[in-house]
Amino acid sequence: MNTEVAMKKETYASSGVQIDKAESFVERIKAKARRAGHDKLWKGAGGYAAVYPVSDGMGVAVTTDGIGTKLLVANELKKYNTIGIDLVAMVANDLICVGATPTLFLDYYAVGYLEDETSDALIDGIVEGCDRAGMILAGGETAEMPGLYERGHYDFAGFAVGNVAASQLITGEGIKPGQKLIGVASSGIHSNGLSLARKVVDRKHWDLLLEPTKMYVKPTIAALGKFPGQLKGIAHITGGGWRNLLRLNDSVGFHITQRPALPEVFGEIAKAVEEEEMFKTFNMGMGLGIICQSNYCQGIIELFAEAGHKAEVVGEVNDQPGLITIDGCKFTLKDKHS
Repeated sequence: MNTEVAMKKETYASSGVQIDKAESFVERIKAKARRAGHDKLWKGAGGYAAVYPVSDGMGVAVTTDGIGTKLLVANELKKYNTIGIDLVAMVANDLICVGATPTLFLDYYAVGYLEDETSDALIDGIVEGCDRAGMILAGGETAEMPGLYERGHYDFAGFAVGNVAASQLITGEGIKPGQKLIGVASSGIHSNGLSLARKVVDRKHWDLLLEPTKMYVKPTIAALGKFPGQLKGIAHITGGGWRNLLRLNDSVGFHITQRPALPEVFGEIAKAVEEEEMFKTFNMGMGLGIICQSNYCQGIIELFAEAGHKAEVVGEVNDQPGLITIDGCKFTLKDKHS
């Protein structure tokens, strides 16, 4: 008799993250907040940033985010000087998805007890992140709240502002079947799925979890300037994994023919997580996806290469709405809301 017992594969839900409940909450927020003034907002693809017009030809893009339980990894390893880079990258990379140039960054740092060495290292990371993104650290808020946060515990949030011309706004409406998908390499797990990763990755490999999120701002802005109107969609691959591509236009789907190289951390996670769950949760080697006509691919890829990023054509847009097929996989990714 075979006494081997198949190891139970972990999921994001089993790590305690209730994605469906969170999405339902967001929908309730939208309904409660809705006012007549919302009609003035320009529609940016994917909901990565809100864009408010300040003149007929110019808008201000705004967004906010955090870095989740990557904070706990930093705490465990007593390494705090890189997660500020993540904080800036999460919002700066979102702004470029609507065609905006990031300009200003603000942070919110809440802590039980201020400790100089830790706090200074956190801010050092933010300053480094702003330099990489070409942003100004314009201000922020530090809140010391003993009783709410235990000693050594804290939270971190980032807020970013950018400018976008109406002519450069990326709406996703120009995405059509036959266009190509360029995948820009990630540096690792970035700042999503850490609740699951912390549960399944051996503690001796946790340094891989702290690899900072790549900053895609400067080559993207260069591409927007050199090829105006030709980047039809940009997806920052964060929570939801590759399904983020489906946020850009609900009338199309994607066929992935070339998978990006996987950073080492994903090999560790894959030992305990099913492949389909990996693609639903993590960036799987593609931190940014760019959609364009085939004749612009090489020029865009070269701009990213000049900035030190590996980019390659990984697939194309097709006429299968809400679906992503990946060569070599037995599953099809579907829109989170389908």
